Amino acid sequence: MRNVIAALAAINVLLLLANLFINMGDKPIETTVEGIPTLTILPETPSIKYSAQRSTGTSSCFTIGPYYSEKAAQLLAGNIRTSGLAVTIRSLNSKETLNYLVYIDNINSHEDAKKITHDLKKQAVGEYSIVESGPYKNTITFGFFKNLEKAKRKTEYIRYLGYDAKYNGQKVLRKVYWVDYDEPIGTSTPALSWSKTIDPNSNVQVIPRSCDQRAWYSAERAFANSSYEVLETPL
Repeated sequence: MRNVIAALAAINVLLLLANLFINMGDKPIETTVEGIPTLTILPETPSIKYSAQRSTGTSSCFTIGPYYSEKAAQLLAGNIRTSGLAVTIRSLNSKETLNYLVYIDNINSHEDAKKITHDLKKQAVGEYSIVESGPYKNTITFGFFKNLEKAKRKTEYIRYLGYDAKYNGQKVLRKVYWVDYDEPIGTSTPALSWSKTIDPNSNVQVIPRSCDQRAWYSAERAFANSSYEVLETPL
C-alpha cells in the first residue's frame, strides 16, 4: 500500500511539470513591462575629488601635521578623501631633538674633575658622572633631559655655583608626514577633530598654505637639513 501511494505521488509531480512546460511553450520571458522605462546600466566613472587646481571658484588650502606615523597620516587622508576633497601626503626627513645633555667640559685632568664633583655633591646637584676616556675625557655629565626648560634650569644652577655648565640637544633624523588638502572657501573641514580621534597623542596643527602646490613644495625644498617626497597625489 505504501508503495502505491509513493508511485501516485511521483506520477502527480511528473504531470504537474509536464503541464508547466506545455503552457510555457516557446514564449520568451518578458524583460520589460509596459509603462516602466527600461533600466540602462551606465559604465562606472572614477570619483573626482575637489582640488584648487581644477576648481574655478575660490579655494582654501591647508596642511596638517607633523605625523610620525605613516598609518595615522593615511587614515586621516582617507577621511578627508571620503568627504570629497583631494589629498596629498608628503614625507620629510627632519632632524628632531630627542633630549638635552647638561655637562661641564674643558677640564684639564681627572683629578680636577673629581674636585669639581666633590664640591657639587655638597650643593645637592644630583646625579653626575665623569667621562673616563675618548674625545670627551674628563667631561662631567649631569644626565639627559627631555624637557628643555629643565635642562636650562639645571645648567643655570650649576653656573650659579661657579662652573661653566652647558647643555646640548641630541638630534636624530626622523621621517615625518604632512597631509595637504584643498577645500571650497568657508567649508571648514574638521581635519583636526578627525586627527584627534585617529591618534589622540599626536601633537599636530593645521597650517594655511599656498594653493599653488608647485610654489609650496619648491619653498619647502629650500629648507636646510630636510628632504621632500610626495607619497600620494590627489585623485
